[in-house]
Amino acid sequence: MKSQENTVFSSREAILSSGEKILSSGEGILSSGEGILSSGDSSLPRYHKRAHAHNYHAPFIYHIILKKNGTAERFGTVTGDASIAPGQAGCACIKLSRLGSIIARSIYTLPQQYPVLQIYQYMVMPDHVHILLRVKEWTEKHLDYYIAALASEIARKYSGLRGNTVSQSEIFQHGYCDKPLLLERSLDGLFRYIRENPHRLAMRLQHPQFFQRTRTLRIADKEYEAYGNLFLFRNPDKKAVKISRKFSSEEVGQKRARWLHDAKHGTVLVSPFISKEEKAIRSEAEALGAKIILIVPEAFPERFKPAAHDFTLCSQGRLLIISLGRSPSPSISREQSLAMNNLAEIITSDWL
Repeated sequence: MKSQENTVFSSREAILSSGEKILSSGEGILSSGEGILSSGDSSLPRYHKRAHAHNYHAPFIYHIILKKNGTAERFGTVTGDASIAPGQAGCACIKLSRLGSIIARSIYTLPQQYPVLQIYQYMVMPDHVHILLRVKEWTEKHLDYYIAALASEIARKYSGLRGNTVSQSEIFQHGYCDKPLLLERSLDGLFRYIRENPHRLAMRLQHPQFFQRTRTLRIADKEYEAYGNLFLFRNPDKKAVKISRKFSSEEVGQKRARWLHDAKHGTVLVSPFISKEEKAIRSEAEALGAKIILIVPEAFPERFKPAAHDFTLCSQGRLLIISLGRSPSPSISREQSLAMNNLAEIITSDWL
């Protein structure tokens, strides 16, 4: 049986590599409006083992992630050139292993076994699997049932290929991560994220110096977690960006002009970029090719990867993110704001 390769559907029309369509553009589920993810997200998105208030029997769309057991055969290997844009000839892609091909084919045929399900998109990566799945109508079975059935079918087929019994726990880690998605939101950002997973992996593998993660970046007498190009931290030419409410419009204009001039000539700008004016300065500076040290309040999740915009800056060696290590909160408190701006001042001071 020919194995089904990784499948990528567009956000307008979900088309399998075999040419079959499983999502009509007329269904009205996908819109051209606001994407699920914004470039300001710190990671994409935060997954949890269960959304406790959610009904997993109801019609919904889910982004599922299954992670490889550490001892299992890798699901594939990344090939291609990270410098080539996704979708172009020679771009990064995943060459599936025997197990990876079984996983891909099993996902592809899952709706044939369970018509209540619809697969919008999936991507088999070397050590995890993304599935964008829709439960079309109310079902007596919990989402767990369908994911367990998928894992069981993969284990059965893989056992047959190997000639010995392999359990699903030998292939996948216990449990899975899920993200229920609001039906009124566009899936454009998530389609793009899943589609470009091989590109991001290739970028990190081919340019590891731009995607370093450390939990022990010492600044003054404290240690911080950081992600990105650590060489930016060692650059002696750094300036803190902070707009005070006390500044007159003339003062803001003068500082903005000075920061943009310095950034264009190699100065690293350091800031949490909280206010509207600071965010605008960051955007203008980045357009000039600036390098940025971004300070954020929240601790990085276990599998942290920058969102699309910040990932692009990382791939160009232009971004370092430093975390205060705080717990997630819906808004930035005054105490956090003061702490981040104080850290920016320390980073740009002469003590380094």
